[in-house]
Amino acid sequence: MTKDQTSSSEQLAQALLLEQVRYYQQQLSADHSPEYIQHICHLIFQSTQYLNLNQVVDLEQLQAVVQRYALEMQLGADLLEFIGEVSKQIFISALKSSSTLNDLISDHQFEIWLSKFLELEHVRVYLNNFLRDSPAIQQLCHFIATTVIQKKLPGFLQNPNFQEHHTQHPHSSWQQRIKRFSLKQQQRIEQKLEDYLATFIQEQLAELTILSNDDLEDLIRNIWDDLKEKTVYQYISKIDPLDVEEFFVLIYEYWKELRQQPFMQNLILRGVEVFYRFYEHETLQDLLYGIGLNESDIKTEALRFYPKVLRAFEQQNLLEPLLMQILKPFYIRPATLALIEQHQN
Repeated sequence: MTKDQTSSSEQLAQALLLEQVRYYQQQLSADHSPEYIQHICHLIFQSTQYLNLNQVVDLEQLQAVVQRYALEMQLGADLLEFIGEVSKQIFISALKSSSTLNDLISDHQFEIWLSKFLELEHVRVYLNNFLRDSPAIQQLCHFIATTVIQKKLPGFLQNPNFQEHHTQHPHSSWQQRIKRFSLKQQQRIEQKLEDYLATFIQEQLAELTILSNDDLEDLIRNIWDDLKEKTVYQYISKIDPLDVEEFFVLIYEYWKELRQQPFMQNLILRGVEVFYRFYEHETLQDLLYGIGLNESDIKTEALRFYPKVLRAFEQQNLLEPLLMQILKPFYIRPATLALIEQHQN
């Protein structure tokens, strides 16, 4: 190849490069980009009917993505602060709302959940056994019973006349004996009442879980009727906006610890595997249809954001240099120049 031939090939390559950059600039300009983007989306979407999921990604790749972004990635401090601020501002907006609980959960939706709950008889039987046999529940019921008796029993058993008489004769031996006997009997009564009341509370808690479906349905409906007309403000007004922000941080910190547990990691990765196996031999187009997306949705979202992005690139004179950097390596490589020279001859 002579120097003149090389120069001629390079000049032609440079001309082709500039022409291609100009072509894409025109196609991607604000005036033409909607039609061009829709055409590209159409071509891509139509191509998805010929590709199965397992042809473009394998299970290990998909699990690696989930492993990185769900189980390993740490949110940056700025992003964490931003999300906390968003949570706080949403909460402040909710405080100004006059919406009721019934606006958030309709009676129809409540009926669906109630019917499902009433079907869970095995869960209720398990809960009943737990409430009857759990030492922790027994201890809690004893604590409630003791608290009630300590607050209510003294005023109920103490004899004001006896106390007044004892104050007048503090050294009388028979009064001391009566006092000791009275206190001992009172302690016995208190202990018996505590045991009885604790057992009663525990039994009543357990009985609630095995009420008949009709009784349980009536009870839950009455509670719902009492709650549903109250505003959201009434439920959340006692919480400070800062508490909401801190609560979000606590949830995230808890999730960071929870996701390190082998049990949780296995559950997540197992879910990914089930998803992959379910759609493995489906075309990408069927997968998109399966999750509720069609060609129109893809075009709509592309047109929602793309034109403004392109306009920003044009305004900052970034589009042409970007296209040049993408296309130039092809036109300056020796194989391309040799091909141009071959066709020139």
